[in-house]
Amino acid sequence: MDKVLELCLRSIIRHISGDMELSKEYQELALEIDFDTKCICRIEDHISKNTKRNLYEMVS
Repeated sequence: MDKVLELCLRSIIRHISGDMELSKEYQELALEIDFDTKCICRIEDHISKNTKRNLYEMVS
């Protein structure tokens, strides 16, 4: 999260300074890192116990 915040702040500073190209690069890097960190989760954590049980019964 610290890296995302750092890149966002760099992007804002570059945008204010008028360097739109570098600002956009920092913004895209921050979004990519944020997306990657959100994708690190198990599907198991998002499925209810009832649904898991039903899936196991269907497969068995």
